[in-house]
Amino acid sequence: MMNRSQHWFSVWLCTMLLCVLALSRPQGSVTALATGMPTLHMAETEHALVLRTEQGQFSVTYWSAKGIGYEELRAENQKLKEQKRLEHSQQTVMKSLLASRSIHLAQYAKWVKAQERLRVAHDALRFVGTPYVWGGTTPDGFDCSGFTQYVYAQHGVDVPRNSYDQYDMGKQVQQQELEPGDLVFFTTYAPGPSHLGIYVGEGKFVHALNNHTGVITSMLDNEYYRNRFLGAKRVI
Repeated sequence: MMNRSQHWFSVWLCTMLLCVLALSRPQGSVTALATGMPTLHMAETEHALVLRTEQGQFSVTYWSAKGIGYEELRAENQKLKEQKRLEHSQQTVMKSLLASRSIHLAQYAKWVKAQERLRVAHDALRFVGTPYVWGGTTPDGFDCSGFTQYVYAQHGVDVPRNSYDQYDMGKQVQQQELEPGDLVFFTTYAPGPSHLGIYVGEGKFVHALNNHTGVITSMLDNEYYRNRFLGAKRVI
């Protein structure tokens, strides 16, 4: 026979062990834990335990989570893998779309600039026949740099007043890369870029040459200009 202290200690110990077992084995019966210990029985319910000892019967209430089997874990893992695969696929598609969009935007921006340069070239051709005036900057009369400054100003592009400063701006381009609207420079009456015009395509450029010719169209492969060609700049 156990005294009262031993009895309560036995009940407390059994309760603790039963709680541990209940969490790992939510249903069924619990056999005797060791020889000499009171026999414990688990009722056929998920939330109640009945303890029977020599001193009486005790009820212990507990809560247990539903057990997850191997197949359920594997299915859940497969579901997570598929979700990650779909997310990765969506990210790849999105990156591809963004890259494609960036490329198209860049190409569109180049096209817009090319169209604006083409309009500059067309405007330059409109002034063929305009008189040459030294220091002139209006359709009443142009010199070479006044002509290019005026034409570009009609398209919202500010260029310096003289040919030397205009040569210092923009992006340098090779002669074989020229596009309508580019500036072409020559060394003529003075060293350096002393003369310039606006390239209009097909090897031609428009420029204000002198008092005798005014604004005219010339060929880049003309021997005079071919030997004096200094470079080209793209300002749009």
